[in-house]
Amino acid sequence: MKKNVIAVTLALSLLAVQSASATIKQKSVRMVELPRLVEAPFFQGAGGEWSETLISKRGIYLVGSSEPDGAATQGEVVALDPRTGATLWDLPIPGAGDAIATAAILDPSGNIWVAGSSARTGEIQLPTPTPTPSGILNPSGVVITPKPLTRAGLTEISLWQISPAGQLIASYQYDAKKVVLPQSIIYLKNSFQIVGRDFTIAMDRLGNFSKFIAAQPVPIKKSTTLNFKDGLYIWKSYISKSAIPGVIGWKPTTPGQVILKVGGRTGNIYSAFRITNTLLKIDFLAGVGPVLTTSTPNGYVISLLK
Repeated sequence: MKKNVIAVTLALSLLAVQSASATIKQKSVRMVELPRLVEAPFFQGAGGEWSETLISKRGIYLVGSSEPDGAATQGEVVALDPRTGATLWDLPIPGAGDAIATAAILDPSGNIWVAGSSARTGEIQLPTPTPTPSGILNPSGVVITPKPLTRAGLTEISLWQISPAGQLIASYQYDAKKVVLPQSIIYLKNSFQIVGRDFTIAMDRLGNFSKFIAAQPVPIKKSTTLNFKDGLYIWKSYISKSAIPGVIGWKPTTPGQVILKVGGRTGNIYSAFRITNTLLKIDFLAGVGPVLTTSTPNGYVISLLK
């Protein structure tokens, strides 16, 4: 009887060792550049610049501002096909004078709500802005705070509602009587909260604005590490300072940002990508995957990982 117990114990121990070995063992993967779904300037003119990327199963939406030759600046939304990167539609959002789009969200119905600022009347001749990426991380993991756009005359808070098909549904304005720069917009059931660098205001679904409150927003601490659960896998993005076990072709002399596809149960690495361009934003949506927006001298790159 004692011999049988010992035999069973040894068999279970051997099985545990074999299972552990199977879990740890993995084939090495090579670190590669991010794939490019599409690369383009997207926004017109020398002052054209990106502000936000939104994703849904219908499309990838790029929100920013354009500076057409000889015309006022304007907001713009570009919709891309997540499968091919082809442009589905491109909607300019002109104002009475100069206007810029600086923040955006999707509501539960798939409508795109774009916040920005605009001039009250007439075209205003303003200097071309210098593109300033928002909230990016440098290789040391420090959040780079963009310099605010300097535009005299943009005293109206603007909120535009756009359908998933690219139609402008409604436009709302609030005269703040001072230069304003919306930085974020939050959907709260039947209202929207717009936060700027020195103010906050809300608007209900009927277009009624609340009292304008002058206030400095509480800085949001941004993490250098992001994790996204994707079925049996986890996408991990972080600043890597040394070689990564199971990944070949990665021995950084300086810290660099990477994104890995890791098995949720095994911990094995199945894909490894290095981010060499300026990273503007990482988004994730189940059924679509991670979407990365990066900036290059040629414009902006959208990468979709599978």
